Amino acid sequence: MFDKKNINQLKDYLKKLKKQKMTPVIVRAIIRIKALIAYYKGNSIKNISQCFDINEKSLKAWIKNFEIGGVETINDEKRSGRPVKLPKEQQEELKKMIEENKNRVWVSRHIYNYLIISYGIIYSVKYLPELLNKLGMSYHKTVHFLIKRDNEKRREWIQKKLPEIYREKIEAGWRIFYQDEVGFQTDGTLTYTWGTRGEKIEIENYGRHGRVNLIGAFELGTGIFYGILTSFGVNAMRFRRFICHLKREMRTDKILLICDNARFHKAKWLTQWIAAQSEWLRLEFLPAYSPDFNPIERLWKWMKGEFTHNKCWKTKKALYKYLSDIISKISSYADSLKSVMNKENKRFEEICRHYEVPVIPQFDMAA
Repeated sequence: MFDKKNINQLKDYLKKLKKQKMTPVIVRAIIRIKALIAYYKGNSIKNISQCFDINEKSLKAWIKNFEIGGVETINDEKRSGRPVKLPKEQQEELKKMIEENKNRVWVSRHIYNYLIISYGIIYSVKYLPELLNKLGMSYHKTVHFLIKRDNEKRREWIQKKLPEIYREKIEAGWRIFYQDEVGFQTDGTLTYTWGTRGEKIEIENYGRHGRVNLIGAFELGTGIFYGILTSFGVNAMRFRRFICHLKREMRTDKILLICDNARFHKAKWLTQWIAAQSEWLRLEFLPAYSPDFNPIERLWKWMKGEFTHNKCWKTKKALYKYLSDIISKISSYADSLKSVMNKENKRFEEICRHYEVPVIPQFDMAA
């Protein structure tokens, strides 16, 4: 429904109001007019109420009054009004409303509009952060909460099962590696960096998308890392090939891999093959949705921050060569890696005591 006559009438009245001194009454009237214009342009009542933070019943009442009495019904000067200062009771209502609507992004202008529409009170947008701070609130980034994460299983893993694995397997001569895969994109990832004020920092992008994957295994305690690059997607077959390469490279008789719950790690034929290699190979799986329990994740983050952020490559081949060079020289970053893995070494300090060697990352990598 597009009603040109009503829209023009509302716009004329809007121009008239904007020439007057801004008071709570005038501001409320302007918001009403904008909502009515949106309605007569064909927008749904539901969308308008969400956009303007107004109740659908109120909007329907505004429309009905306007169609009966015209623009004179918009201005509510007869309202007794509320004091400029927000009463304590309404402050608590504001706080509760923000806390209950966590899925919405709250910024000062949203709260500004809410206070005008709900209470008829105008605060400076610059003052609102101070008001919210007084209510015990702060402006901070949201974080994801993995709803499927089982905290009881996570607690059992870190406090009981993992120490038992280390105690039993190391005494029996097994080497324990944390295993994971990570991908690197040819179009790179952008991040913050220092530069000249007022000048853009532009990174050349070739407009092509490709990915190189790195399959790796990390031994906590010795800090030894082994990795293989592949230009193809990681699947059960390539995972098995990696395990065979790892055994040959490490020159050890017994390997236990601690992995995440990726589907290809549990492929039926792969599970049967691993069972047939039980004399020298075992797999243990981290609790579901627990990447923070895998120390190798910190290494991936460090590699991307040091070597691939703010860089792009023309082809997958170029990216593959670049990563191969990095891997071949990674042992020269021993000092940096020591500080990178320091948090994990402290976190798993009890587990690391099973090793007779110092907990200092000395990385060996093969492409």
